[in-house]
Amino acid sequence: MRGLPKLKVNFEYEKKKKEKAVKIPKAHTMNLGKVRKIVLLFLIGLFIYFSYVLVLANAIAQKNKTLRATVTTLSKKFDKASAGTTSYNPVVGQYLANFLTLYYSSSDSNADSRSQQLSKYLASNITLPNNVGNSKMKLDSAKLNGIFTVDSVKTAQYSLVVEADGKQSDMTVNVPYAQENEKLTVIGLPYVANTIDSVGHIGSARFSKTGKTINDSEVTAKVVKFTKQFAQKYVSSSTKDMSMLMSDPVGLNGAVDLVTLDDSSIKVTGTSDKPVVTATMTVQVHGTNIMQVQTIRLDLKKQSSTYFVTKFVQA
Repeated sequence: MRGLPKLKVNFEYEKKKKEKAVKIPKAHTMNLGKVRKIVLLFLIGLFIYFSYVLVLANAIAQKNKTLRATVTTLSKKFDKASAGTTSYNPVVGQYLANFLTLYYSSSDSNADSRSQQLSKYLASNITLPNNVGNSKMKLDSAKLNGIFTVDSVKTAQYSLVVEADGKQSDMTVNVPYAQENEKLTVIGLPYVANTIDSVGHIGSARFSKTGKTINDSEVTAKVVKFTKQFAQKYVSSSTKDMSMLMSDPVGLNGAVDLVTLDDSSIKVTGTSDKPVVTATMTVQVHGTNIMQVQTIRLDLKKQSSTYFVTKFVQA
């Protein structure tokens, strides 16, 4: 039929897309045996760690124990050393003098008062004998002979002159005492003892130990020359003037005159750069006939063509 439009029909088919399968991740599983091994290794590690800590703690404890023992030993040695004659001080002397004055001064009338006063000096567990105080006594004089140790106990020895019933007697007594800082206590009643003998040979001359002798004659000659010049300067110059020659200056400023300083008395040891000199010189107190022999020691340091005294001691 004419006049009718042509119809075009498009048939399109939508293609179905294939659905992809969803991949489910595999669950991570751990072997039970492997877990046991890890736990076991962890426990072993903890055991080793705590064992190490325990051993270390024991070692530290043992070291501390050793250190404490060492400190105790050193303290005892120090106490013994400090109880020598050089440990005297006015506090000790005054305390013991007051005690002895009270102890050896008694009469029938002051027995009770004396006992009360003595109790302030004596250790609390010391009881005065009943017969003490029955005699009339008076301490006339007391001289300290020395302070030393008896069975590790500090002991002061005194030479006394005691008047009893009108008669004077000489006696030597030891007084045991304890000291802690400024506090003192008599820990034993005075007892009669033999006078200590301080004469003995417990050391050697101060400058007896010398080093290796310098064999260089030229160096030795220079050191000897400097030593003589120094000695002359030392006796005649002031401390201020000596500052050019020594680190710790000292000068006698003419208090004595140098009489002799022989080469034979000069010993040179050490090294060429740092020689050590010991020498014996004779000096005369200025304006008198008093002669004095003195030994000197010089620690020298080479400076250009001369020397400088770094240390100067005498004996």
